[in-house]
Amino acid sequence: MARTKQFDKHTALDEAMELFWQRGYHATSIQDLVDHLGVNRQSLYDTYGGKDQLFLAALERYREIQAAPVRRLLERDGPAREILRDFFRSFVEALLSEDCRGCFMANTATGLAGHDEAVAQVCSANARQFEATLSGLLVRAQQAGEIPAKRSPLKLARFLMNTMNGLAVTAKATRDRKVLNDVVDVALATLDP
Repeated sequence: MARTKQFDKHTALDEAMELFWQRGYHATSIQDLVDHLGVNRQSLYDTYGGKDQLFLAALERYREIQAAPVRRLLERDGPAREILRDFFRSFVEALLSEDCRGCFMANTATGLAGHDEAVAQVCSANARQFEATLSGLLVRAQQAGEIPAKRSPLKLARFLMNTMNGLAVTAKATRDRKVLNDVVDVALATLDP
């Protein structure tokens, strides 16, 4: 008869995600994971296959956790500019919070995606999902006459995604709210006629 695992794999995945997010992939060893999760090494290997697979599962878990609130915010009713301003304000607030570690996806994209195809695929899938949500908002705004018909919602969505990634990096470098808000103001001005 097979032995039951001595840990909750969903809780362990959330805790692994937090550790990877805090320390990064390279600075997190298997022993760190074993110690942090309070599981034995063999159970970790049996459940996740190894550090690489656990990291990918943690990154997917982050996508899952982040997608729903972002979608709710961007899919709500109201003027696109107001929705985007609220979205960017909350993003800037999160980036400047004391315990901010940055965006786990952005951290991973800049640190690993260029060297690891599996990580690049997760980052790319995340970008496509976010791009689709932003594009949906911008299409609705265009249909409501808020954005000129000549503007491409897809191109605007890609620009706004790039702005978010830039904000994540700039926040780490400057921690200056005014700088970040200036970037947001210019980004939102791209929606003007």
